[in-house]
Amino acid sequence: MNAMLPLLRLRAREVVRTWRIWVLPVVLVFLAASGPLIARFTNEILAGALGGGELTALALPEPTAADAAARWITDLSQLAVFVVVIMAAGAINTEVRSGVASLLLVKPASRAAYVVSHAVVLVGFVAVAAFIGALVSWGVTRVVFGAFGGGGGASGGVGDLGAMLGATGLWVVLATVLITVSLLASATFDAMAAAAGVGVGTFFLLALAGVAPRLAEFTPAGLLPAAAAVATGTPPDAAAIWWPVATGLGVNVVLVAAAVVVFRRRELR
Repeated sequence: MNAMLPLLRLRAREVVRTWRIWVLPVVLVFLAASGPLIARFTNEILAGALGGGELTALALPEPTAADAAARWITDLSQLAVFVVVIMAAGAINTEVRSGVASLLLVKPASRAAYVVSHAVVLVGFVAVAAFIGALVSWGVTRVVFGAFGGGGGASGGVGDLGAMLGATGLWVVLATVLITVSLLASATFDAMAAAAGVGVGTFFLLALAGVAPRLAEFTPAGLLPAAAAVATGTPPDAAAIWWPVATGLGVNVVLVAAAVVVFRRRELR
């Protein structure tokens, strides 16, 4: 694809010089730092809100590092998802409306390179931010719950850095699916809101499908349950991880190809 390297450099500069470089990393680092603290002091917070007697009646379990790890994946699947979708949903249609796309798509730049460069840089940026957040979450969890390892204790025998990074990697594959489907919608619709709605709707469909065991085992719908299981130290069978990863990567290729086809047919201003 022509002009790929210049387009990749341009996309990287766009990330650095716009709100993207601040919003997503700040959101993820905040969630990563606050999640373990919330997990650790949930009982105390409830005690202050409900009173000691009512809290005793609830018989809440002691918080563990597994709770902090589960919260990290939960946080990724909430606010972080919306930020990721919004970034991708406005990537193409915003430049088409402003005329930037017409200026960029001169020889030797191709429309395929234009779409792929958006996907590559967005996925790379989200992955780096997510793994930085995972390191922060692991570090704060280690401080709050003490050293990991062994069974039992406050840590619950979980909190392994490899598990945290592996779980985050599974989420990154899911985020890539949301990025590519949002890019396809961005190439299709003029309105950023419409493209974002497609991305968010896809996430909710995958979350609902993940409840069905057969769908979760063989489709990208299983990425989020697998990430939660890996993070909390109860990983599923290898097939329940690699099938969602493989199908997720395959879906990404199809979605990017579809976005290229749609964008090639789109009239530019």
